[in-house]
Amino acid sequence: MDSIFSNEYKKLENHKNFLKNNSFSVENLIDKYECLIKDYEHLLSQTKKISKISDINHMILIEMKKRLRLLLDNSDEGFLMFGKDFLIHNEYSKECLNIFETEDISKRNILELLYNTDYEIEKKILSHIFENDEKDDVYLELLPSEVKINNKILKVKYKIIYLDSVKRVMCIIQDITEKKELEEKIENEKNNTKMLLNVVMNRDIIKKNIEDYIRYVTKQVYNDISVYSIQDFIMNFYKNIHTYKGLFLQWHFIKTGKKLDKLENELDLLKKSNIEDKNKVITFIKDRKLKTFLNEELNFINSVLGKDFLKNEMIWIDKNKIINLEKYIENILPEKYSQLILVEIKKLYFKDIKDVLDVYKKYTFELAEKFEKKINSFEIDSNLFIDIENYYDFIKSLIHIFRNIVIHGIERPEERLILNKTPGGNIKCKVYEKENIIHIIISDDGKGIKNIDKIFEYGYTSKYESNIYAGKGIGLYSVKNEVEILKGKISVYSEPNKGTTFNIAIPRR
Repeated sequence: MDSIFSNEYKKLENHKNFLKNNSFSVENLIDKYECLIKDYEHLLSQTKKISKISDINHMILIEMKKRLRLLLDNSDEGFLMFGKDFLIHNEYSKECLNIFETEDISKRNILELLYNTDYEIEKKILSHIFENDEKDDVYLELLPSEVKINNKILKVKYKIIYLDSVKRVMCIIQDITEKKELEEKIENEKNNTKMLLNVVMNRDIIKKNIEDYIRYVTKQVYNDISVYSIQDFIMNFYKNIHTYKGLFLQWHFIKTGKKLDKLENELDLLKKSNIEDKNKVITFIKDRKLKTFLNEELNFINSVLGKDFLKNEMIWIDKNKIINLEKYIENILPEKYSQLILVEIKKLYFKDIKDVLDVYKKYTFELAEKFEKKINSFEIDSNLFIDIENYYDFIKSLIHIFRNIVIHGIERPEERLILNKTPGGNIKCKVYEKENIIHIIISDDGKGIKNIDKIFEYGYTSKYESNIYAGKGIGLYSVKNEVEILKGKISVYSEPNKGTTFNIAIPRR
Protein backbone atom coordinates (compact mmCIF):
# COMPACT_ATOMS: atom_id res chain seq x y z
CA MET A 1 0.00 0.00 0.00
CA ASP A 2 2.83 2.46 0.83
CA SER A 3 4.39 1.88 -2.60
CA ILE A 4 1.14 2.90 -4.35
CA PHE A 5 1.19 6.32 -2.64
CA SER A 6 4.95 6.80 -2.59
CA ASN A 7 4.84 9.87 -4.92
CA GLU A 8 2.13 11.52 -2.83
CA TYR A 9 4.15 10.93 0.36
CA LYS A 10 7.21 12.54 -1.22
CA LYS A 11 5.25 15.58 -2.32
CA LEU A 12 3.73 15.95 1.12
CA GLU A 13 7.18 15.77 2.70
CA ASN A 14 8.46 18.43 0.27
CA HIS A 15 5.60 20.72 1.25
CA LYS A 16 6.41 20.29 4.91
CA ASN A 17 10.06 21.12 4.31
CA PHE A 18 9.13 24.14 2.22
CA LEU A 19 6.95 25.55 4.97
CA LYS A 20 9.61 24.86 7.55
CA ASN A 21 12.69 26.14 5.80
CA ASN A 22 11.51 28.98 3.55
CA SER A 23 10.07 32.44 3.87
CA PHE A 24 7.37 32.91 1.32
CA SER A 25 4.85 35.43 0.12
CA VAL A 26 1.09 34.96 0.01
CA GLU A 27 1.35 34.30 -3.70
CA ASN A 28 3.83 31.50 -3.14
CA LEU A 29 1.64 30.02 -0.42
CA ILE A 30 -1.38 30.02 -2.68
CA ASP A 31 0.57 28.25 -5.42
CA LYS A 32 1.75 25.61 -2.99
CA TYR A 33 -1.70 25.18 -1.51
CA GLU A 34 -3.24 24.74 -4.94
CA CYS A 35 -0.60 22.17 -5.71
CA LEU A 36 -1.37 20.38 -2.42
CA ILE A 37 -5.09 20.30 -3.25
CA LYS A 38 -4.38 18.66 -6.60
CA ASP A 39 -2.18 16.06 -4.94
CA TYR A 40 -4.85 15.38 -2.35
CA GLU A 41 -7.47 15.00 -5.08
CA HIS A 42 -5.19 12.51 -6.79
CA LEU A 43 -4.74 10.66 -3.50
CA LEU A 44 -8.50 10.43 -3.04
CA SER A 45 -8.90 9.15 -6.56
CA GLN A 46 -6.32 6.40 -5.94
CA THR A 47 -7.95 5.54 -2.62
CA LYS A 48 -11.36 5.16 -4.29
CA LYS A 49 -9.87 2.87 -6.91
CA ILE A 50 -8.23 0.71 -4.23
CA SER A 51 -11.41 0.65 -2.19
CA LYS A 52 -13.38 -0.44 -5.24
CA ILE A 53 -10.84 -3.14 -6.05
CA SER A 54 -10.95 -4.25 -2.42
CA ASP A 55 -14.76 -4.45 -2.52
CA ILE A 56 -14.62 -6.47 -5.72
CA ASN A 57 -12.03 -8.82 -4.24
CA HIS A 58 -14.13 -9.15 -1.11
CA MET A 59 -17.19 -10.02 -3.19
CA ILE A 60 -15.16 -12.51 -5.19
CA LEU A 61 -13.86 -14.05 -1.98
CA ILE A 62 -17.39 -14.34 -0.56
CA GLU A 63 -18.60 -15.90 -3.81
CA MET A 64 -15.69 -18.33 -3.82
CA LYS A 65 -16.53 -19.29 -0.23
CA LYS A 66 -20.16 -19.83 -1.20
CA ARG A 67 -19.18 -22.00 -4.16
CA LEU A 68 -16.68 -23.94 -2.08
CA ARG A 69 -19.29 -24.44 0.65
CA LEU A 70 -21.83 -25.51 -2.01
CA LEU A 71 -19.33 -27.92 -3.47
CA LEU A 72 -18.42 -29.45 -0.11
CA ASP A 73 -22.02 -29.59 1.13
CA ASN A 74 -23.12 -31.44 -2.00
CA SER A 75 -20.33 -33.97 -2.02
CA ASP A 76 -20.67 -37.45 -0.52
CA GLU A 77 -17.86 -36.71 1.91
CA GLY A 78 -17.72 -34.90 5.20
CA PHE A 79 -14.96 -32.35 5.78
CA LEU A 80 -13.96 -31.12 9.21
CA MET A 81 -10.89 -29.75 10.93
CA PHE A 82 -9.47 -29.74 14.44
CA GLY A 83 -6.39 -28.55 16.33
CA LYS A 84 -4.26 -29.82 19.19
CA ASP A 85 -7.17 -29.41 21.63
CA PHE A 86 -9.03 -32.02 19.49
CA LEU A 87 -12.06 -29.70 19.23
CA ILE A 88 -13.74 -29.50 15.83
CA HIS A 89 -13.72 -26.05 14.22
CA ASN A 90 -16.95 -24.22 13.50
CA GLU A 91 -16.65 -24.66 9.75
CA TYR A 92 -17.40 -28.13 8.41
CA SER A 93 -19.36 -29.57 5.52
CA LYS A 94 -23.07 -30.32 5.77
CA GLU A 95 -22.48 -34.02 5.09
CA CYS A 96 -20.86 -34.31 8.52
CA LEU A 97 -24.27 -33.78 10.12
CA ASN A 98 -25.76 -36.62 8.05
CA ILE A 99 -22.85 -38.91 8.83
CA PHE A 100 -22.93 -38.35 12.58
CA GLU A 101 -26.72 -37.91 12.75
CA THR A 102 -26.61 -34.69 14.75
CA GLU A 103 -27.42 -31.00 14.35
CA ASP A 104 -24.02 -29.57 15.23
CA ILE A 105 -20.48 -30.92 15.68
CA SER A 106 -18.62 -27.67 16.34
CA LYS A 107 -16.52 -27.75 19.50
CA ARG A 108 -17.10 -31.52 19.77
CA ASN A 109 -14.09 -33.65 20.67
CA ILE A 110 -13.00 -35.49 17.52
CA LEU A 111 -11.74 -38.47 19.56
CA GLU A 112 -15.14 -39.01 21.18
CA LEU A 113 -16.96 -38.42 17.90
CA LEU A 114 -14.92 -40.87 15.82
CA TYR A 115 -13.71 -43.45 18.32
CA ASN A 116 -16.38 -43.31 21.06
CA THR A 117 -14.66 -44.06 24.40
CA ASP A 118 -11.78 -46.30 23.31
CA TYR A 119 -9.29 -43.85 21.84
CA GLU A 120 -6.12 -43.93 23.94
CA ILE A 121 -3.94 -45.09 21.04
CA GLU A 122 -5.43 -42.56 18.61
CA LYS A 123 -4.95 -39.79 21.19
CA LYS A 124 -1.27 -40.65 21.58
CA ILE A 125 -0.75 -40.66 17.81
CA LEU A 126 -2.48 -37.31 17.27
CA SER A 127 -0.73 -35.74 20.26
CA HIS A 128 2.60 -36.80 18.78
CA ILE A 129 1.64 -35.28 15.42
CA PHE A 130 0.80 -31.92 16.99
CA GLU A 131 3.92 -31.89 19.14
CA ASN A 132 6.39 -32.97 16.44
CA ASP A 133 6.95 -32.03 12.82
CA GLU A 134 8.80 -35.14 11.70
CA LYS A 135 7.23 -38.10 9.89
CA ASP A 136 3.69 -36.71 9.98
CA ASP A 137 2.63 -38.95 7.09
CA VAL A 138 3.95 -42.06 8.83
CA TYR A 139 1.98 -41.35 12.00
CA LEU A 140 -1.18 -40.45 10.07
CA GLU A 141 -1.11 -43.92 8.50
CA LEU A 142 -1.30 -45.44 12.00
CA LEU A 143 -4.75 -43.92 12.52
CA PRO A 144 -7.71 -46.19 11.62
CA SER A 145 -8.86 -45.75 8.04
CA GLU A 146 -12.25 -47.28 8.85
CA VAL A 147 -14.42 -46.79 11.94
CA LYS A 148 -17.87 -48.04 12.88
CA ILE A 149 -20.36 -45.54 14.35
CA ASN A 150 -24.12 -45.95 14.78
CA ASN A 151 -24.11 -49.11 12.65
CA LYS A 152 -22.33 -47.16 9.92
CA ILE A 153 -18.93 -47.94 8.48
CA LEU A 154 -16.96 -44.76 7.80
CA LYS A 155 -13.85 -44.34 5.70
CA VAL A 156 -11.57 -41.65 7.14
CA LYS A 157 -8.64 -39.85 5.49
CA TYR A 158 -6.39 -37.53 7.47
CA LYS A 159 -4.48 -34.51 6.09
CA ILE A 160 -2.07 -32.09 7.77
CA ILE A 161 -2.78 -28.43 6.93
CA TYR A 162 -1.54 -25.10 8.31
CA LEU A 163 -3.71 -22.08 9.07
CA ASP A 164 -1.80 -18.92 10.04
CA SER A 165 1.24 -21.16 10.52
CA VAL A 166 -0.66 -23.28 13.06
CA LYS A 167 -0.88 -27.04 12.44
CA ARG A 168 -4.32 -28.51 11.95
CA VAL A 169 -5.64 -31.95 10.98
CA MET A 170 -8.40 -32.20 8.39
CA CYS A 171 -10.60 -35.30 8.23
CA ILE A 172 -12.28 -36.37 5.01
CA ILE A 173 -15.05 -38.79 5.96
CA GLN A 174 -17.23 -40.97 3.75
CA ASP A 175 -20.08 -43.31 4.68
CA ILE A 176 -19.21 -46.60 2.95
CA THR A 177 -21.80 -48.78 4.69
CA GLU A 178 -23.74 -49.60 1.50
CA LYS A 179 -20.53 -50.19 -0.42
CA LYS A 180 -19.30 -52.59 2.26
CA GLU A 181 -22.63 -54.42 2.33
CA LEU A 182 -22.54 -54.77 -1.46
CA GLU A 183 -18.95 -56.00 -1.38
CA GLU A 184 -19.86 -58.49 1.34
CA LYS A 185 -22.85 -59.71 -0.69
CA ILE A 186 -20.70 -60.17 -3.78
CA GLU A 187 -18.02 -61.94 -1.71
CA ASN A 188 -20.63 -64.25 -0.18
CA GLU A 189 -22.00 -65.12 -3.61
CA LYS A 190 -18.49 -65.80 -4.86
CA ASN A 191 -17.72 -68.02 -1.87
CA ASN A 192 -21.00 -69.90 -2.28
CA THR A 193 -20.20 -70.55 -5.92
CA LYS A 194 -16.75 -71.87 -5.03
CA MET A 195 -18.22 -73.97 -2.24
CA LEU A 196 -20.76 -75.56 -4.57
CA LEU A 197 -18.08 -76.26 -7.15
CA ASN A 198 -15.93 -77.94 -4.49
CA VAL A 199 -18.87 -80.03 -3.27
CA VAL A 200 -19.65 -81.22 -6.79
CA MET A 201 -16.03 -82.05 -7.62
CA ASN A 202 -14.99 -83.47 -4.22
CA ARG A 203 -18.28 -84.81 -2.94
CA ASP A 204 -16.97 -87.92 -1.18
CA ILE A 205 -14.07 -86.32 0.70
CA ILE A 206 -16.19 -83.31 1.77
CA LYS A 207 -18.92 -85.66 2.90
CA LYS A 208 -16.29 -87.55 4.88
CA ASN A 209 -15.05 -84.28 6.49
CA ILE A 210 -18.61 -83.28 7.45
CA GLU A 211 -19.45 -86.67 8.92
CA ASP A 212 -16.14 -86.79 10.78
CA TYR A 213 -16.74 -83.32 12.25
CA ILE A 214 -20.27 -84.17 13.38
CA ARG A 215 -19.08 -87.44 14.94
CA TYR A 216 -16.32 -85.60 16.77
CA VAL A 217 -18.41 -82.75 18.22
CA THR A 218 -21.37 -84.96 19.17
CA LYS A 219 -19.60 -88.08 20.49
CA GLN A 220 -15.81 -88.14 20.52
CA VAL A 221 -15.38 -84.83 22.32
CA TYR A 222 -17.35 -86.14 25.31
CA ASN A 223 -15.34 -89.36 25.38
CA ASP A 224 -12.12 -87.32 25.35
CA ILE A 225 -13.10 -85.14 28.28
CA SER A 226 -13.64 -88.23 30.40
CA VAL A 227 -10.10 -89.43 29.63
CA TYR A 228 -7.93 -86.29 29.59
CA SER A 229 -7.23 -83.72 32.27
CA ILE A 230 -9.10 -80.47 31.68
CA GLN A 231 -6.07 -78.56 30.40
CA ASP A 232 -4.98 -81.44 28.15
CA PHE A 233 -8.51 -81.79 26.86
CA ILE A 234 -8.76 -78.11 25.99
CA MET A 235 -5.43 -78.23 24.11
CA ASN A 236 -6.51 -81.33 22.19
CA PHE A 237 -9.97 -79.88 21.51
CA TYR A 238 -8.41 -76.64 20.30
CA LYS A 239 -6.06 -78.59 18.01
CA ASN A 240 -8.91 -80.54 16.43
CA ILE A 241 -11.15 -77.51 16.01
CA HIS A 242 -8.27 -75.63 14.37
CA THR A 243 -7.81 -78.46 11.87
CA TYR A 244 -11.53 -78.65 11.09
CA LYS A 245 -11.54 -74.89 10.57
CA GLY A 246 -8.72 -75.20 8.06
CA LEU A 247 -10.50 -77.99 6.20
CA PHE A 248 -13.82 -76.15 5.95
CA LEU A 249 -12.12 -72.94 4.86
CA GLN A 250 -10.34 -75.00 2.21
CA TRP A 251 -13.75 -76.00 0.81
CA HIS A 252 -15.04 -72.39 1.16
CA PHE A 253 -17.38 -73.13 4.05
CA ILE A 254 -16.60 -69.58 5.21
CA LYS A 255 -19.44 -69.16 7.71
CA THR A 256 -18.53 -72.42 9.41
CA GLY A 257 -14.88 -71.33 9.44
CA LYS A 258 -15.75 -68.03 11.12
CA LYS A 259 -17.81 -69.77 13.80
CA LEU A 260 -14.96 -72.18 14.51
CA ASP A 261 -12.55 -69.24 14.66
CA LYS A 262 -14.77 -67.57 17.26
CA LEU A 263 -14.84 -70.86 19.20
CA GLU A 264 -11.02 -70.88 19.20
CA ASN A 265 -10.97 -67.44 20.78
CA GLU A 266 -13.44 -68.60 23.43
CA LEU A 267 -11.28 -71.67 24.11
CA ASP A 268 -8.32 -69.34 24.66
CA LEU A 269 -10.26 -67.55 27.38
CA LEU A 270 -11.45 -70.84 28.85
CA LYS A 271 -7.89 -72.14 29.08
CA LYS A 272 -6.68 -68.95 30.78
CA SER A 273 -9.49 -69.14 33.32
CA ASN A 274 -7.89 -72.27 34.85
CA ILE A 275 -11.27 -73.97 35.04
CA GLU A 276 -11.27 -77.10 37.22
CA ASP A 277 -14.82 -78.44 36.86
CA LYS A 278 -15.33 -80.85 33.93
CA ASN A 279 -19.09 -80.38 34.11
CA LYS A 280 -18.62 -76.68 33.34
CA VAL A 281 -16.49 -77.58 30.31
CA ILE A 282 -19.20 -79.98 29.11
CA THR A 283 -21.79 -77.22 29.57
CA PHE A 284 -19.53 -74.83 27.62
CA ILE A 285 -19.45 -77.29 24.70
CA LYS A 286 -23.16 -78.11 24.75
CA ASP A 287 -24.18 -74.43 24.92
CA ARG A 288 -22.39 -73.72 21.66
CA LYS A 289 -24.32 -76.38 19.70
CA LEU A 290 -21.29 -77.19 17.56
CA LYS A 291 -23.21 -79.48 15.21
CA THR A 292 -25.26 -76.49 14.01
CA PHE A 293 -22.17 -74.61 12.84
CA LEU A 294 -22.58 -76.29 9.44
CA ASN A 295 -26.31 -75.64 9.09
CA GLU A 296 -26.23 -72.49 6.96
CA GLU A 297 -23.91 -73.94 4.35
CA LEU A 298 -25.57 -77.37 4.34
CA ASN A 299 -29.00 -75.77 3.89
CA PHE A 300 -27.66 -73.75 0.96
CA ILE A 301 -26.10 -76.85 -0.63
CA ASN A 302 -29.36 -78.76 -0.20
CA SER A 303 -31.39 -75.91 -1.71
CA VAL A 304 -29.22 -75.81 -4.84
CA LEU A 305 -28.03 -79.40 -5.32
CA GLY A 306 -30.91 -81.19 -3.63
CA LYS A 307 -31.20 -82.59 -0.12
CA ASP A 308 -30.04 -86.05 -1.24
CA PHE A 309 -26.79 -84.92 -2.87
CA LEU A 310 -24.65 -85.44 0.21
CA LYS A 311 -26.46 -88.59 1.25
CA ASN A 312 -25.04 -92.02 0.54
CA GLU A 313 -25.57 -92.90 -3.10
CA MET A 314 -22.83 -95.50 -3.27
CA ILE A 315 -22.70 -99.10 -2.14
CA TRP A 316 -20.52 -99.22 0.96
CA ILE A 317 -18.62 -102.43 1.63
CA ASP A 318 -16.98 -103.34 4.91
CA LYS A 319 -13.21 -103.08 4.38
CA ASN A 320 -12.66 -106.28 6.37
CA LYS A 321 -14.79 -108.14 3.86
CA ILE A 322 -12.61 -106.80 1.04
CA ILE A 323 -9.45 -107.93 2.88
CA ASN A 324 -10.98 -111.40 3.40
CA LEU A 325 -11.79 -111.48 -0.31
CA GLU A 326 -8.15 -110.68 -1.12
CA LYS A 327 -6.95 -113.58 1.04
CA TYR A 328 -9.44 -115.89 -0.59
CA ILE A 329 -8.25 -114.93 -4.08
CA GLU A 330 -4.61 -115.41 -3.06
CA ASN A 331 -5.42 -118.91 -1.85
CA ILE A 332 -7.44 -120.20 -4.77
CA LEU A 333 -5.75 -118.55 -7.79
CA PRO A 334 -2.24 -118.84 -9.17
CA GLU A 335 -0.05 -115.84 -8.33
CA LYS A 336 0.19 -114.55 -11.90
CA TYR A 337 -3.61 -114.20 -11.95
CA SER A 338 -4.26 -113.26 -8.36
CA GLN A 339 -1.89 -110.28 -8.47
CA LEU A 340 -3.72 -108.73 -11.40
CA ILE A 341 -7.05 -109.03 -9.59
CA LEU A 342 -5.65 -107.87 -6.23
CA VAL A 343 -4.29 -104.65 -7.75
CA GLU A 344 -7.78 -103.76 -8.94
CA ILE A 345 -9.40 -104.72 -5.62
CA LYS A 346 -6.96 -102.58 -3.64
CA LYS A 347 -8.05 -99.57 -5.68
CA LEU A 348 -11.36 -99.81 -3.84
CA TYR A 349 -9.73 -98.58 -0.65
CA PHE A 350 -6.18 -97.62 -1.67
CA LYS A 351 -5.53 -94.20 -3.11
CA ASP A 352 -2.55 -92.47 -4.69
CA ILE A 353 -1.17 -89.85 -2.31
CA LYS A 354 -0.83 -87.62 -5.37
CA ASP A 355 -4.64 -87.38 -5.57
CA VAL A 356 -4.77 -86.34 -1.91
CA LEU A 357 -2.11 -83.66 -2.31
CA ASP A 358 -3.75 -82.42 -5.50
CA VAL A 359 -6.66 -81.16 -3.39
CA TYR A 360 -4.25 -78.92 -1.49
CA LYS A 361 -2.79 -77.67 -4.75
CA LYS A 362 -6.06 -75.97 -5.69
CA TYR A 363 -6.36 -74.57 -2.18
CA THR A 364 -2.93 -72.91 -2.20
CA PHE A 365 -3.69 -71.10 -5.47
CA GLU A 366 -6.97 -69.73 -4.07
CA LEU A 367 -5.45 -68.77 -0.72
CA ALA A 368 -2.53 -67.00 -2.40
CA GLU A 369 -4.97 -64.89 -4.42
CA LYS A 370 -6.81 -63.91 -1.22
CA PHE A 371 -3.52 -62.67 0.30
CA GLU A 372 -2.45 -60.86 -2.90
CA LYS A 373 0.23 -63.43 -3.62
CA LYS A 374 0.85 -65.84 -6.46
CA ILE A 375 1.76 -69.49 -6.87
CA ASN A 376 3.91 -70.12 -9.91
CA SER A 377 4.04 -73.92 -9.69
CA PHE A 378 2.91 -76.77 -7.45
CA GLU A 379 4.69 -80.00 -8.37
CA ILE A 380 3.70 -83.42 -7.02
CA ASP A 381 6.02 -86.38 -7.54
CA SER A 382 4.29 -89.53 -6.27
CA ASN A 383 2.93 -92.88 -7.41
CA LEU A 384 2.51 -94.38 -3.95
CA PHE A 385 -0.83 -95.98 -3.07
CA ILE A 386 -1.94 -96.13 0.57
CA ASP A 387 -5.02 -96.95 2.61
CA ILE A 388 -6.24 -93.42 3.27
CA GLU A 389 -8.22 -94.48 6.34
CA ASN A 390 -4.99 -95.41 8.12
CA TYR A 391 -3.62 -91.88 7.70
CA TYR A 392 -6.81 -89.82 7.68
CA ASP A 393 -6.08 -87.50 10.64
CA PHE A 394 -2.50 -86.97 9.48
CA ILE A 395 -3.63 -86.09 5.94
CA LYS A 396 -6.15 -83.63 7.39
CA SER A 397 -3.38 -81.91 9.36
CA LEU A 398 -1.33 -81.24 6.19
CA ILE A 399 -3.66 -78.32 5.53
CA HIS A 400 -1.64 -76.38 8.13
CA ILE A 401 1.67 -76.83 6.25
CA PHE A 402 0.25 -75.62 2.95
CA ARG A 403 -1.57 -72.71 4.59
CA ASN A 404 1.61 -71.65 6.39
CA ILE A 405 3.59 -71.85 3.15
CA VAL A 406 1.21 -69.36 1.52
CA ILE A 407 0.66 -67.02 4.46
CA HIS A 408 4.06 -67.08 6.17
CA GLY A 409 6.47 -68.36 3.54
CA ILE A 410 5.71 -67.13 0.03
CA GLU A 411 6.44 -63.41 -0.39
CA ARG A 412 4.36 -60.90 -2.35
CA PRO A 413 5.30 -60.59 -6.05
CA GLU A 414 7.07 -57.24 -5.59
CA GLU A 415 9.19 -58.63 -2.75
CA ARG A 416 10.12 -61.71 -4.78
CA LEU A 417 11.17 -59.65 -7.80
CA ILE A 418 13.58 -57.66 -5.62
CA LEU A 419 15.10 -61.00 -4.55
CA ASN A 420 15.40 -62.11 -8.20
CA LYS A 421 12.70 -64.75 -7.77
CA THR A 422 9.72 -65.54 -9.94
CA PRO A 423 6.71 -63.35 -9.04
CA GLY A 424 4.87 -66.46 -7.87
CA GLY A 425 6.05 -68.96 -5.28
CA ASN A 426 7.03 -72.53 -6.12
CA ILE A 427 5.95 -75.56 -4.08
CA LYS A 428 7.24 -79.11 -4.48
CA CYS A 429 5.92 -82.34 -2.96
CA LYS A 430 7.81 -85.61 -3.25
CA VAL A 431 6.49 -88.89 -1.84
CA TYR A 432 8.26 -92.25 -1.86
CA GLU A 433 8.59 -95.42 0.21
CA LYS A 434 11.86 -96.90 1.43
CA GLU A 435 12.22 -99.88 3.76
CA ASN A 436 8.55 -99.72 4.71
CA ILE A 437 8.81 -96.02 5.64
CA ILE A 438 6.75 -93.43 3.74
CA HIS A 439 8.68 -90.21 3.14
CA ILE A 440 6.80 -87.00 2.36
CA ILE A 441 8.92 -83.95 1.47
CA ILE A 442 7.17 -80.59 1.08
CA SER A 443 9.25 -77.55 0.12
CA ASP A 444 8.82 -73.94 -0.95
CA ASP A 445 11.09 -71.14 -2.15
CA GLY A 446 9.77 -68.45 0.20
CA LYS A 447 11.36 -66.26 2.87
CA GLY A 448 12.31 -69.12 5.19
CA ILE A 449 11.78 -69.52 8.92
CA LYS A 450 13.87 -67.57 11.44
CA ASN A 451 13.09 -69.62 14.54
CA ILE A 452 12.79 -73.28 13.59
CA ASP A 453 13.17 -74.48 17.17
CA LYS A 454 9.79 -73.04 18.17
CA ILE A 455 7.51 -73.59 15.18
CA PHE A 456 6.08 -76.86 16.53
CA GLU A 457 5.39 -75.44 19.98
CA TYR A 458 1.80 -75.02 21.09
CA GLY A 459 0.75 -71.38 20.71
CA TYR A 460 3.81 -70.17 18.79
CA THR A 461 3.15 -67.91 15.80
CA SER A 462 5.17 -65.40 13.80
CA LYS A 463 2.11 -63.20 13.15
CA TYR A 464 1.48 -60.18 15.39
CA GLU A 465 -2.29 -60.44 14.97
CA SER A 466 -4.39 -63.52 14.37
CA ASN A 467 -7.15 -63.78 11.81
CA ILE A 468 -9.46 -66.48 10.55
CA TYR A 469 -6.65 -68.05 8.49
CA ALA A 470 -3.54 -67.77 10.66
CA GLY A 471 -1.94 -66.52 13.85
CA LYS A 472 -3.32 -69.00 16.40
CA GLY A 473 -0.02 -70.86 16.82
CA ILE A 474 -1.60 -74.30 16.70
CA GLY A 475 -1.28 -75.50 13.09
CA LEU A 476 2.22 -77.01 12.97
CA TYR A 477 1.78 -78.29 16.51
CA SER A 478 -1.17 -80.30 15.14
CA VAL A 479 0.91 -81.71 12.27
CA LYS A 480 3.68 -82.84 14.63
CA ASN A 481 1.12 -84.38 16.95
CA GLU A 482 -0.46 -86.45 14.15
CA VAL A 483 2.95 -87.58 12.87
CA GLU A 484 3.92 -88.77 16.34
CA ILE A 485 0.62 -90.65 16.73
CA LEU A 486 1.69 -92.63 13.64
CA LYS A 487 5.10 -93.27 15.29
CA GLY A 488 6.73 -91.03 12.69
CA LYS A 489 9.11 -88.10 12.69
CA ILE A 490 9.03 -84.60 11.22
CA SER A 491 11.95 -82.23 10.69
CA VAL A 492 12.39 -78.84 9.06
CA TYR A 493 15.22 -77.24 7.14
CA SER A 494 15.09 -73.56 6.25
CA GLU A 495 17.38 -71.00 4.64
CA PRO A 496 16.65 -67.24 4.72
CA ASN A 497 15.16 -65.99 1.41
CA LYS A 498 15.70 -69.46 -0.11
CA GLY A 499 12.81 -71.43 1.35
CA THR A 500 11.73 -74.13 3.75
CA THR A 501 11.53 -77.92 3.52
CA PHE A 502 9.42 -80.22 5.70
CA ASN A 503 10.62 -83.84 5.92
CA ILE A 504 8.04 -86.29 7.20
CA ALA A 505 8.70 -90.00 7.70
CA ILE A 506 5.95 -92.36 8.84
CA PRO A 507 5.81 -96.16 8.98
CA ARG A 508 3.70 -97.94 6.38
CA ARG A 509 0.44 -99.18 7.92
